[in-house]
Amino acid sequence: MILRQVGLKTGGLRLSSMVAKYAVALAALLLSFPVLANVAPGAKALERGRPFTALRSWLPLAREGNPKAQNNVGLIYERGAGVSQNYSEAMKWYRLAVAQGLPEAHHNIGLLYYSGYGTEVNDREALRYFRFSADKQLPESQYMLGLMVYYGRGTEINAVRAKNLFEFAAIQGYPEAQYMLGFLYQSGDLGNVRPDLAYVWSKISMDQGVELAAELNYLSTLILDEEGQQQGIALADLCRNSNYTDCPK
Repeated sequence: MILRQVGLKTGGLRLSSMVAKYAVALAALLLSFPVLANVAPGAKALERGRPFTALRSWLPLAREGNPKAQNNVGLIYERGAGVSQNYSEAMKWYRLAVAQGLPEAHHNIGLLYYSGYGTEVNDREALRYFRFSADKQLPESQYMLGLMVYYGRGTEINAVRAKNLFEFAAIQGYPEAQYMLGFLYQSGDLGNVRPDLAYVWSKISMDQGVELAAELNYLSTLILDEEGQQQGIALADLCRNSNYTDCPK
């Protein structure tokens, strides 16, 4: 079981700047991927609010070379969960997991470089790490890479490429990417304003708890008539119910 940081940022997403600040509340630590018996006890301890017990469970595995345990230990030190916060120690464990090709560890180092926690901000390095894990279909990294491409951090601005990255993450159910996909359709950055698609994706994101998506959804209703809104609701339901295999583009 891997602990993975999500793309939610402190202060949420803001239309004015959409700056992706790095920070993840402890409640947002995700338990993901098939459970492996050797790391599962630590995950259960963390779920019970015992991060130090989780760390004690994972450390021997991490020292033996288990990349998932190494990544989890890195997150414990990064967040200061049950221990003193130590970015250098977190980076050390992430790098060990990265050396074994673990996408989640690439993502976590990318976040450190992106926001300059325990290191200098380095967009090129962040881009490199996000690109690796995005290629491995990690939605968090697809989302972060999309933000970097959209705002031109470490690379040229390219709204169409950003849209494709957000879409890859959106159809994996990633709420922030769904919001950004709707935002691009509403903004006109793709060439045409598409309030119908903005309505669909903002509604899907809003229903998953992204508060700012409600504002975007409202803006779309100012353009769409009642029939268009009802069609948008139906398309959003179809998209979700199909597990994102039948979504409008």
